[in-house]
Amino acid sequence: MAFKAMNTVSPSLNPFLNALVREWDGWRFVSGAATPELFEPDATVLELSLSASGARALIETRHRSKVGYHDFASPVWLVAGSGAPSQIDFAALLALLLREPSIAGRASDLSRLTFVRRTLASVAAAGEVSVARGAARPFATVDPAFIEAESALRFGHAVHPAPMSRDEFTRTDSERYGHEYGNGFQLRWWAVDPALLSAGSVEPLDAVEMAAGLAGADRELAERAGRYGGKVQIPMHPWQAVRLLNEEPIDRLFRDGRVVDLGLGGPQWRATTSLRTIHSTEADWMLKFSLSLRLTNSRRIVEERECQRGLSVHRLIKGELGAALKQRCPTMNVLGEPAWLGLRDANGRLMTDTIVSFRENPFKGGNAAKAAVLGALCERHPGTTESHVSDLVRRISRDERRDPTEVAKLWFGRFLKVAVEPFIIAFSEFGLLFGAHQQNLVVGLGQGWPEALYFRDCQGTGYVKEFLPQLRQYLPEAGQAGDHVFPANEAARLFGYYLVINGVFAVVSAFAAAGIVDEDELLAIFQRSLQALSKQKLSDRSCVDYLLDTSALLAKGNFLIALRDINENTEVTDPLAGYVELPNPLHAREWA
Repeated sequence: MAFKAMNTVSPSLNPFLNALVREWDGWRFVSGAATPELFEPDATVLELSLSASGARALIETRHRSKVGYHDFASPVWLVAGSGAPSQIDFAALLALLLREPSIAGRASDLSRLTFVRRTLASVAAAGEVSVARGAARPFATVDPAFIEAESALRFGHAVHPAPMSRDEFTRTDSERYGHEYGNGFQLRWWAVDPALLSAGSVEPLDAVEMAAGLAGADRELAERAGRYGGKVQIPMHPWQAVRLLNEEPIDRLFRDGRVVDLGLGGPQWRATTSLRTIHSTEADWMLKFSLSLRLTNSRRIVEERECQRGLSVHRLIKGELGAALKQRCPTMNVLGEPAWLGLRDANGRLMTDTIVSFRENPFKGGNAAKAAVLGALCERHPGTTESHVSDLVRRISRDERRDPTEVAKLWFGRFLKVAVEPFIIAFSEFGLLFGAHQQNLVVGLGQGWPEALYFRDCQGTGYVKEFLPQLRQYLPEAGQAGDHVFPANEAARLFGYYLVINGVFAVVSAFAAAGIVDEDELLAIFQRSLQALSKQKLSDRSCVDYLLDTSALLAKGNFLIALRDINENTEVTDPLAGYVELPNPLHAREWA
């Protein structure tokens, strides 16, 4: 008897299952021949052992990946004993998994309930986006503008059980302020007693003047501000402004007349993939706001130490060392973060939930360079194994009348040269540890081909400890309290996760899942790229040696971090503590 599958494709299935299998051993891949009533004999099937329920869950695997990005196809089948198979939905699968002692026993009752709430909220949000924008395929025809490419990332983190979970956000909030919907909004403006301001900037810039400049040519806003002589204008994210009005310290400042609401004004802004960082084609700066909500693994409050770190790294990359890095890696552009500001309460304490920082915006105006965040490029379209990057390669293949496999190999090789090797050189020659994960790595495009690299997140940048003496020649405060400093061997492991597992491997799998080129062929290209770098005279070989010579790479354990309700921003002192080992597909292999 053959069972008919319902069409229950969920864009949440891949990120959830890929996160699960990285950290749990109660699974295996089996042949479809074992259950011919459900699958074709040559199918690959993921089997989840649900021993606490005396059952198995079976999910067809459309692409089995060596690099950790499998592609699964709904529905999920439940087989219990000798009974007939039945289809189960996401909620039922989640409940069954949380009955397993090897999963449930690793978290408290409260954190498990929170995990269920966030995961199901994420599933619902992804489903809503899929209905609203799931069919959008902008890369199939053109290189979209930077902010259009940001909204092409619809479903969040590719390996996380709850990538679309946004505590405190309603569906309406997501539609207004979420990058995936692509809607514009104006900033809220407050007129503030200058004595309340806390700010920092890199000379000759001034944060207050930069903020005022963001209002643009809005005459009505200027007239409203002019009624409050002696006060300065500061921008607020409109969602955060409403939240802050419910806080007693802010309410007191309004009651005392030290802060006045000027209303909405200025140009239109749109969220980037980080949600709290926003972009306007009319502004010189992108803005990164504190938002009082939790996204994936952390609450999105900007801390003063992060702002100071951003200023330090900005000084470094805009100075002599940055010039040397640019000369060595001409495709690399690090977007500086030269200023920030926030408010102090009536007692003089900085209220971190009011902080906004400024980031360089190279994507201003109608003729700005085309660029796409890597996370968007690698994201699968709902119900298929195609992705934005496979669309892009197929477009190049069509336009240039070349074989898509050939184009994919050339595109990947150029991607490595333009957007990956610069980070390895920055680590190995300059001691800079850029957190270049999918959301921070933006690829400049020309007719579909990688042409430039834009890195964002100076505030998260770290230093390799062994390079501190050299770095202090250019930046005396490098390595001060609040900085990210790691010994080279630890830094290599963090680097291996962010850039390689989270970035390069995602590209490898995206091409392979679409059937354009095998993973082995792309891994061979990557291995040869690393081997060529390893033959150069490097100041520190930790990064390259780790990638080539270790049998296992470390990856962040997003499933358990989420299950345990850990806030990475405040509850993690050892960044490697939540990491798990994955087989290194680059190690000890001879490629054709």
